[in-house]
Amino acid sequence: MLVTVSMEPLRRKRRIFTFVLIGALFFTGMSSLSLNSVSGSEVDKTIYLTFDDGPHPIFTPLLLSLLEEHGVKATFFPIGHRLEERWLSDDLNDLLNRGHLLGNHSWTHRELTKQTQDDLYYQLNTPSELIENMTGFRPNCFRAPFGDRNYKVLNAAEELGMKHVDWSIDPQEWREPKIEEAMEHISERYEDGAILLLHDRTFLSLPILKEVLERFPSSEWSYKTIPECMVNEEKKVRSSTREKGDIPIGNVKNVFKIDETLRVSGWAYDPYAPNGGLKIKHSGKTGEVKSLGQTNLNHEFSFDISDFDVDTPVCLWIENEGLARHNTFLGCHNATFG
Repeated sequence: MLVTVSMEPLRRKRRIFTFVLIGALFFTGMSSLSLNSVSGSEVDKTIYLTFDDGPHPIFTPLLLSLLEEHGVKATFFPIGHRLEERWLSDDLNDLLNRGHLLGNHSWTHRELTKQTQDDLYYQLNTPSELIENMTGFRPNCFRAPFGDRNYKVLNAAEELGMKHVDWSIDPQEWREPKIEEAMEHISERYEDGAILLLHDRTFLSLPILKEVLERFPSSEWSYKTIPECMVNEEKKVRSSTREKGDIPIGNVKNVFKIDETLRVSGWAYDPYAPNGGLKIKHSGKTGEVKSLGQTNLNHEFSFDISDFDVDTPVCLWIENEGLARHNTFLGCHNATFG
């Protein structure tokens, strides 16, 4: 007899446990995070943060919180079967709402060059189909497990619309080196255009990332997502998956400092508001959440903020007034200079 067990109570317990652990960690040792942003001149050195092998029910949310504290973005390469088992569509859309990007990292983390043609197709296509079902789009990029690839692998990925993303810095924190050793490896290779590989399945990634962001602050380095992983027509494809009852989705596209004003722009969509009118809020320099205005008929927004601190990332939300759902977080973002 087939017994079906609902996962929803387990997911709720997982989230409660995660939030408790996040609070405990950040108030007992990780609460000293500095908030860095562009100040004084435009940053011209770019670093790409990437995370493989997730999602993890504890470590991935902690990494996301740490990235928010510093207002920086990253690109995530989750393993397909872990994504299916551990995250809901809302979880994955939350990552995208914050401004991070997604790539394909195979279904079960096999050495792709050793797969038959059919198995190779399964390893690459299945996670792309899953991501499409959860978000509305298929990923444009992939990272081969272990970096193991050849012409056959690259050709199969290209037929599925994906380009391979390599890395230039790999401290192999999954081997549990001393943090000092990992940072020495990273520091020797930290240069403009470098791609740092970490993993959101191991706790050691947290203190290493914290040290990286403090040693190489966003006041001196621009942390960007992988361009090849950008979502084509993001607003259109992601909005197409939303139904009434789903949380709103959106993205902040630009945060520019122009003279004494911070200009933020992006989009937000909710099936309950087909003609726009979603309220957008932000955290002022005092930390108080204030209303900016509403989305237009095209579900887009552009606002000028005068109440901001250039040394603190600006955080934004979509308000769900009157609905029995939480506000949708649109991430914390550092300003660039227009």
